[in-house]
Amino acid sequence: MNSGRRLCLRAPAKINLYLKVLSRRHDGYHELSTWMQKLNLADTLTLKALPAGITLDCQGLDLAADESNLAYRAAALFLRETGLKTGVEIVLEKKIPVAAGLGGGSSDAAAVLTGLNTLFSAALSEEKLMALGLALGADVPFFVSGGNAAIATGIGEQLQVKEGLSDCWFVLANPGFPVSTKWVFENLDLAQLGNFALTIKDNAYILGRASDNCLAEKLFNDLESVTLARYPEIALLKTELINSGASGALMSGSGPTVFGIFTDSGLASQCAADLRQKYPGRVFLTEPLSSF
Repeated sequence: MNSGRRLCLRAPAKINLYLKVLSRRHDGYHELSTWMQKLNLADTLTLKALPAGITLDCQGLDLAADESNLAYRAAALFLRETGLKTGVEIVLEKKIPVAAGLGGGSSDAAAVLTGLNTLFSAALSEEKLMALGLALGADVPFFVSGGNAAIATGIGEQLQVKEGLSDCWFVLANPGFPVSTKWVFENLDLAQLGNFALTIKDNAYILGRASDNCLAEKLFNDLESVTLARYPEIALLKTELINSGASGALMSGSGPTVFGIFTDSGLASQCAADLRQKYPGRVFLTEPLSSF
């Protein structure tokens, strides 16, 4: 079925402009509220129809190429749910750091779901694809969705699409060690977290141009309380970004990647160049995703 057809896709990274953990559910998941923004930084996936089976080539990287990889699992789930008697070859070119708080694995899974839907003309709705994505991970529905920014609630699957940031630049710095999301949530002390005071109205600063005078006080991430305690280098990175002219700096997701938001492209470029001397290959200068 359609054997030999190819499709090339980009899977964008994301950052969390704020992340508030509200409660722990009986099933072990956490209720949260987070504002996510897609970035131009992206992995590239090429899908090729095969007569049968699933193969995954991670382009020489030391990544699992079986059911433990979200991209592979997404393909298996899609073929199982649709009942299609076919297969797919997945070639994954990673640009997004792994286990870095940037959603790379979830974005790859979402790209596989949406890509296979197109490649095999399966005509599954976005709603159906998001439901499949949720079975793979809480962030996957956001990447399936067509919006470039959204407020996510529940465990991350309830989305309110919002206008994304514009006229700003992000410097992302990854200190070079992975952080387990599972470990972060297991060590989160909900009793030590403050009340959730931000509202949609309060976060109007995220719409349109990023404003210098409010980002530093509005950006926050409850998960920093766990990750920074074990990895103080993250706090140092935040300070470096602020000292280099960032309007605000924050750890994304469960970390360890830290991002700074700049409203001056020259300052952003200089900051990225300086940090690359210290973290070669782990510093990225990017912008909010507007369209592919």
